[in-house]
Amino acid sequence: MDKKRRWTAGQRQSLVSVLGLCLAVGCSGKIGGKDDGEATGTPGVTPATFECDASAEPTELPLRRLSRVQYVNSVAEVVRRTVPAQATTVLAGLEPLFARLPEDRRVAKDDDKRGGFRRLDQVVQQGHADVQYDVAVALGKALTGDAKTLGAAVGACATDADTGNDAACLDEFIRRFGLVVQRRPLADDDVKFYRDIAGTTPVQPAALADVIATLLASPRFVYHVEHGVGTATTAPLSGHELASRLAYHFWQSMPDAELLAAATSGKLDTEAGYAEQVARLFADPKTDAALDVFALEWLWLDDLPAMDGRVGDPVFDAFAAGFTPTPALRDALVADTLAAFRHVVRSGGGFADFFLESRSFAKDADVAKIYGVAPMTTDPLKVDPARVGLLTRPALLATGSANTRPIMKGVFIRKALLCDEIPPPPAEAAKVKPELSDHQTTREVVEALTQQKGTACNGCHSTLINPLGFSTENFDALGRPRATQRLFDATGKLVADKPVLTTSIPQVTADDQRPSSGAADVTRYLLESGRVQACFARQYFRFTFGRLEDDKKDGCALKAAAEATKGGKSVAEVLRQMALAPAFRRRTFR
Repeated sequence: MDKKRRWTAGQRQSLVSVLGLCLAVGCSGKIGGKDDGEATGTPGVTPATFECDASAEPTELPLRRLSRVQYVNSVAEVVRRTVPAQATTVLAGLEPLFARLPEDRRVAKDDDKRGGFRRLDQVVQQGHADVQYDVAVALGKALTGDAKTLGAAVGACATDADTGNDAACLDEFIRRFGLVVQRRPLADDDVKFYRDIAGTTPVQPAALADVIATLLASPRFVYHVEHGVGTATTAPLSGHELASRLAYHFWQSMPDAELLAAATSGKLDTEAGYAEQVARLFADPKTDAALDVFALEWLWLDDLPAMDGRVGDPVFDAFAAGFTPTPALRDALVADTLAAFRHVVRSGGGFADFFLESRSFAKDADVAKIYGVAPMTTDPLKVDPARVGLLTRPALLATGSANTRPIMKGVFIRKALLCDEIPPPPAEAAKVKPELSDHQTTREVVEALTQQKGTACNGCHSTLINPLGFSTENFDALGRPRATQRLFDATGKLVADKPVLTTSIPQVTADDQRPSSGAADVTRYLLESGRVQACFARQYFRFTFGRLEDDKKDGCALKAAAEATKGGKSVAEVLRQMALAPAFRRRTFR
């Protein structure tokens, strides 16, 4: 049969639509250059080296609110410290309120809708205010709802028959509870303000509930309030402000008693005392949660779709070949990658160690089956040599369908791992996706749709995006290794079995025209370029400071992190170093 006639009507329409869009929207095939006759913007190469100007003042930080994770963690920590014996019951009552709290959206550079970090999101919706108010009121009532809980929260003075100690009882509670909630000692004027809320019945449950609710609804609880010390434009943070910044960075929650004590004593203001606390917080298992949040957002793992959404579809079932994804598979794939990152960090490995780590950390039987090993019990397990590191981990290969996504894989590598910019496609392009064919491999379909000579799409796709994405086409849409792609008709009948091709010229840098045979070569080129290490420094900077970097103003912090990453220092040292940077310990005002 004539090859042209074997396209389905939908595939022919997709090809026509894409070509029309490509003719309308241009993209240069050069990294960081500009071709004559180019129709629109070109991809931008993000610099991989930084200059340190010690006199440069960092960009001013906004008044940041607690992220959703930080807020929930903080409320939970307040409850556990205030009424440890009743904490489980109290927190269970707050769960329905937490569920109403709006999710943070990811914020990225240049309208990139895929990458980015949630901690950059400073949008405040009515939903935030409503839930925070309701949580404050509910917690106030819960901590004062019965004599046992009230006594545990405030003290015996709140439940005894002696009214002569009520005023002192209230003041002591405000100072103690306020130090935890607001992460700083309360001044006398602050104590008076909250005391006045109780009125003339200071330890009556309703009065105390109002005091508790007001403290929990205050801006000093729901925001990172930082004034700094002194009146200079760039001022050092106070001890308690620094304690709070450290705790939320490493633990995603408030400072513990030891960190607050170090701030109160002035020990945190010394170099040795500060370094000691950075090391202690980082070593604490609670930091693992922050490592997970960072890796989840840096590697776009949030975008991984459900793996069981196509079960029952004839083509998907035929493709899966007896493997039936469960609803738990998606999270288990993510957990494997997060565990690999934590392992490298905690074992003292460097960035290259994580990039090259290919062993299975899967405790889930289905993920282990994808790797071709047994579930992990204690140590990670070696897998098929075809897996060469991060690019071939199943979580970065699986798509939730029977079709791989080489375009999105190329975009991910270019944006998330290299920090490069690619002009956004037209809005209509999202409606035209490369569909499975019964006679062409996914690569052939993608090339036909996006690499037609003479079209503007060809510029970006043939040089910047597709070559990187094609490197992992020797893995299927479940992340299983393959040498051929099985092609099915609409009923799931196998009609062809074609070899997959992973060769390309990935052009990791503008002048690198070396050919690649697949993921192993691309991984090597990425590491040799130094660009993935510099991008990692940028990504962790964004996570740390909750804003996008300015290469000139933030050059010192970026330079130190990038050089440490490229120099082979442990990832743990690189991450700690960001908190030790002078910029982390001061506040810029305008």
